[in-house]
Amino acid sequence: YGLSAASCGYFGVTPARLSWAQAALMAGLVQGPSADDPLTSPTRGRAREEHVIGRLVAVGELTQSQADQALAVPLSALLANAGQGCRA
Repeated sequence: YGLSAASCGYFGVTPARLSWAQAALMAGLVQGPSADDPLTSPTRGRAREEHVIGRLVAVGELTQSQADQALAVPLSALLANAGQGCRA
């Protein structure tokens, strides 16, 4: 429930529809949900996203090209639907 609510709240989509960039941003929140909230602390939120993406590359889940594409998406674009609730 928490992941679904957060996914809908931050991105306006269900967890199954998250992009790699959005999923990494969500995963980065686990360590410090308040401190790393991308809505209130965009720099910290983005740093955690970058860390998660880096780890995904290190363990072979993402290629460097996929990571570069994910990190090229501006934070403002990732959060464009924040607060709008979930759509299918």
